[in-house]
Amino acid sequence: MALSLRRVVALAVVALGVSSLSAAISFVALGGRTTGRSRVQMQATRANDKSDNFIDKAFTVMTDIVVAAMPLAQQEKDAYQFYRDGMQAQVAGDYSAALRAYAESLKLEEDPIDRSYIFYNLGIIFGSNGEYVKAVKYYHLALDQNKELCQAYNNIAVIYHDQATRAEKKGALDKSTVLYDKASEYWNQAIRIAPTNYLEAQNWLLTTGRMSQDIQNKLGGIW
Repeated sequence: MALSLRRVVALAVVALGVSSLSAAISFVALGGRTTGRSRVQMQATRANDKSDNFIDKAFTVMTDIVVAAMPLAQQEKDAYQFYRDGMQAQVAGDYSAALRAYAESLKLEEDPIDRSYIFYNLGIIFGSNGEYVKAVKYYHLALDQNKELCQAYNNIAVIYHDQATRAEKKGALDKSTVLYDKASEYWNQAIRIAPTNYLEAQNWLLTTGRMSQDIQNKLGGIW
């Protein structure tokens, strides 16, 4: 979109008085509000209480109002509508509808950052269905559009770490070592971008000796 989804979100943030633009962007990218907890997970975030659910609905309504009021080209509005439909279907667990909506949005969306969020959500869907090869593929497509999307690095790391754990339990130690090393590569990337996040991953990297020196220097003695 010429007027990117990020700018629409910023206007909705101002209208609603949301304190953090980055939190609002995460809402749009993940289909729900994020929390302050450090978690290693691949699922789309959903509102768990009535107050959060109210804010989520209010945010979506306000964004719709902003889009309707803007002098946007029809292609831009259509791209947003398909994205919104995909986001709602994803949160509701209707992955088939979400995939169709995101595919239509990708046909229209031109902004690379906005496209990265769509690819990222597709990765979440395939990961949730156990299609990890496809999930990694779409996370990489997201990173091709946006090299600073730390969530994509984290989710790739989660997949490799889970695969490594299963290989280790089966006694395939060489395979597990390779996969653990891959997980550490992506977690180091995620932490480089968001050094205050992924504390469980940070602890794992530190205890296994896989935290890069650059990241240790960046964290400045937190550990």
